[in-house]
Amino acid sequence: MELKIISFNIRYGDDEGGNAISERAPRLAQVTSKYDADVIGFQEFTPPWEEQVAKFYPDYEMFMKYRSVKELEAAPILWKRDRFELLDTGYFWLSSTPEVESRGWDELYNCWRMCQYVTLKHKESGKIFTFMNTHFGFGDKGQIGSARLISDYSKKISTYPTFVTGDFNMTPESLGYGEMIKHFTDANAATANDRRTTYHGYGTVNDAHIDYCFIDGKIKPLSCKIIDETVDGKYPSDHYGLFVKLEI
Repeated sequence: MELKIISFNIRYGDDEGGNAISERAPRLAQVTSKYDADVIGFQEFTPPWEEQVAKFYPDYEMFMKYRSVKELEAAPILWKRDRFELLDTGYFWLSSTPEVESRGWDELYNCWRMCQYVTLKHKESGKIFTFMNTHFGFGDKGQIGSARLISDYSKKISTYPTFVTGDFNMTPESLGYGEMIKHFTDANAATANDRRTTYHGYGTVNDAHIDYCFIDGKIKPLSCKIIDETVDGKYPSDHYGLFVKLEI
């Protein structure tokens, strides 16, 4: 089964220069719609995005858990309701107490950080897989710990082919990335090997390749593309997205 995936940090709040959420949401929908993704992982999802995603992604179901009652931000997972059956959902915090709402290892902003996951069954083929979506914090120690925790949980929660998408806030040269590829394969590195920036800050940054799709050994990577399209010169987010094809 070929699976089409999008991962996109959609930017949590309103920005100046025509970049409020209400202005960017139609651009995001226009840019992503042509890929007809089976599943989508968003990062930096906040309450103002709830109405926008419901409006522009009506064919998808969504699983979402906010990081904390004090920090309403999430990394939800969407899937085409006509193509997949939901078998399981879950989440954990990137901390030494992953089962308890906790701030964890973010060394820069001291944020709550999480990983959410779903296990889905493809209705036509019967193939089952687990999709994990996350947003790492900053700092080598925290990123290494988060990578090890996600690897441990991927084995704990599922015996099925598993992949992890997200904004990892780490470049391919970082220690955290080195830890991730001990346990998973970077789908981009194994296919396109496109190391261009994925965080661009509305066109002001060009050296921050920090968004990835990591896969386990039960999955074959087919292709990966950085989604860098704009709409009338305006960006959908301060990140570019990823479009990945996998064989499950």
